[in-house]
Amino acid sequence: MMPEARVAAPLSADVAARVAAAVYGLTATIRLLPGEYDDNFHLQASDSRAFVLKLMHPAREDAFVDMQCRALTHLALKAPRLALPRVIPTTGGELYRRITLEDETSRLIWMLSYLPGTMLVEARPHTPELLGSLGGLLAKIDLALKDFAHPCAQRFLKWDLSRSNWARDYLGHIANLERRALAKNFLNLFEEEAVPRFPLLRRSVIYGDANDHNTLIDPKTERVVSVIDFGDLHEGFTVGEPAIAAAYAILGKEDPLAPAAAVLAGYHGIMPLREEEIAVFFPLMAARLAVSVVNSAHRKSLVADDPYVTVSEELAWAALERLGAIDPRTAREYFRAAAGKVAPVPTGTSKDGADTGLKKEFTFEESLAARKKLLGRNLSLAYEKPLKIVRGSMQHLYDETGRAYLDVYNNVPLVGHSHPRVVRAIQEQVALLNTNTRYLHDNILRYAQRLTALLPDPLQVCYFVNSGSEANELALRLARTHTGREDVIVLEHAYHGHTSTLIDISPYKFAGPGGRGRKPWVHVAPIADDYRGKCRRGEAELGEKYAAHVDEILNDCKKKRQPVAAYIAETLPSVAGQIVFPPNYLSHVYERVRKAGAVCIADEVQVGFGRLGTHFWGFGTQGVIPDIAVFGKPMGNAFPLAAVVTTREIAASFANGMEFFTTFGGNPVACAAGLAVLDVLRDENLQQNALAVGTQWIRELRELQAKHPLIGDVRGLGLFLGIDLVTDRETRAPATRQASHVVNRLREEGILAGTDGPHHNVIKLRPPLCFTAADTRTFTSALDSILLEPAAQPIA
Repeated sequence: MMPEARVAAPLSADVAARVAAAVYGLTATIRLLPGEYDDNFHLQASDSRAFVLKLMHPAREDAFVDMQCRALTHLALKAPRLALPRVIPTTGGELYRRITLEDETSRLIWMLSYLPGTMLVEARPHTPELLGSLGGLLAKIDLALKDFAHPCAQRFLKWDLSRSNWARDYLGHIANLERRALAKNFLNLFEEEAVPRFPLLRRSVIYGDANDHNTLIDPKTERVVSVIDFGDLHEGFTVGEPAIAAAYAILGKEDPLAPAAAVLAGYHGIMPLREEEIAVFFPLMAARLAVSVVNSAHRKSLVADDPYVTVSEELAWAALERLGAIDPRTAREYFRAAAGKVAPVPTGTSKDGADTGLKKEFTFEESLAARKKLLGRNLSLAYEKPLKIVRGSMQHLYDETGRAYLDVYNNVPLVGHSHPRVVRAIQEQVALLNTNTRYLHDNILRYAQRLTALLPDPLQVCYFVNSGSEANELALRLARTHTGREDVIVLEHAYHGHTSTLIDISPYKFAGPGGRGRKPWVHVAPIADDYRGKCRRGEAELGEKYAAHVDEILNDCKKKRQPVAAYIAETLPSVAGQIVFPPNYLSHVYERVRKAGAVCIADEVQVGFGRLGTHFWGFGTQGVIPDIAVFGKPMGNAFPLAAVVTTREIAASFANGMEFFTTFGGNPVACAAGLAVLDVLRDENLQQNALAVGTQWIRELRELQAKHPLIGDVRGLGLFLGIDLVTDRETRAPATRQASHVVNRLREEGILAGTDGPHHNVIKLRPPLCFTAADTRTFTSALDSILLEPAAQPIA
């Protein structure tokens, strides 16, 4: 709802003089002060005392004035050293009084001491120290108000940041379409970034209106000494206090982040803010300005020339335009730094205060040295110059200095690093319960229902574990138990996990450094790679030709009396180089495998859950349904959750008397994370986003391919893409060295990519599904420049 504009005519100084004499026994010189709804007057008594007489709008209720009077009285007792206005009692000792004026309007009357000083709007420059003192004063006020309560503090208030969405219904009052879109964008940011965090934000009674017309400074010390007008006092977000003050502090400033950070730092130094509160500081600050300009537009439609309404309107629009040029993630890190959230922590101490010598945080160099000492040496690090990543947000990661990196290849955080809805689901459930599946709990059942509803009918029985490796291991157990056989067909360059059995069926591992070769029960079929394989793109019946190799293995195994238990393959192989199978390949393979009495296992760990855009599952791109489907990585958006889903027939074979149990698999917290991921995928239309953004991206990359000989092939679906780099397009010789150069240079440019394929020459692109068209352009532009460098040329 939108509060009404002024309908009562302004009162005169003569009326105020008669009220002052009747109610307070004062004779004074009187002048009108500005106000939005109420009539305020400056009184100068003959004995040099000065006051502010407030004659409230007829629509004001007693509770509104009672709240302010009691709050100011409370502050006078709790924080007597703060130079705040003091309530002046009436001649009858009342804090306020209701009277009827000559115009027959009923008015609440109250009076405050007048505070001399210079308004912040009149002072220049606004130094960091000055704005920091504003934040500090507000924090002192809020601390003193922590134990203050009043029913009116919970009223509807259009300036309460938690209610900012009312402004959406009034955007139409902004005539300029570009400005309307700008205000809408910031209300959208508020909805996307702030609203999901509401349950995590502290609430308290706050002053709520530290604009530059309400803030007094001492010209001698150049520090903020007081605030006036407590009419917007309300119970709101604690962090809303410095956010509101910052919204006004940035008016007229070329660099809006610096003054906002000064207010934040001053507040945080006295009233420490939490991580989630700092995370919403930017969207709350921007929302305040968006609400302000919407309010002005609406009020102008009612009162065309009200100077109070338009006093800061143009400055607010200019501030919004400057904020619109700032990446919210950059702003968040800037404010985290201002609050000291990235400062290293010294060595730990024991409960008695003694130095334990154990590090809570390490410098970059200490981290690198400690890793080499404490962790296994074959645990690899990305990039020639490793990164120390300390946090993530959506499609960005941040290092210990606060620098943001666009993440184009970490496919585990499917819906975005630290997506607030997933984070909140995990936090809420872990605070309630986390236990194993030997007890009934609805989360695992809800998730099983949701997952199987997304799968074709034969796949109806779920087993939950913690990782893709566990899931693939279990899938093999199911296949072997059901068929009574042991042998397995896999594809060359395949990787299915890190357990001993999975290493044995992963040529990428057993045929690579440290590998011990192929076991007799493992049979390797050529991968259906239409760019590097024996049969190439453009040939007829490619799927049939590659499937014939599997048929040969099945026949050979039958002759040797080594019947095959299962054929397992990623539905779009990732480690092999982001391969897209030719049409009908899997349909031909599955037909032959089933005819031989074996089962078909689809490894969906890398590509499932909408990443491909065209289909929710990889096997859908081939028009097949597996007997066993394996899911992992993105299921919990980086929280450990994986699954095997199979048919009732195979599940019945597996229920042979041996219990299946995993301590953590399918626990309530993991399933809460998984449910939140499915909700976000649906509500944010991320499969459709993967299709749209991926289609644009592959088009951009193929334009680069026409320009740069190093790019031999661009392939993929949705947000699962590969750029195959070659030194010669005819021979397709892999450009391994150049690929390494490219990803390391991208890292220097703030973009994180990696390589895959047996020759590590394929740039893999598998970003979180919140990736945008602007992100693709950022990547493509950077890659274009890097490919012009001498070190990226096909022959060097």
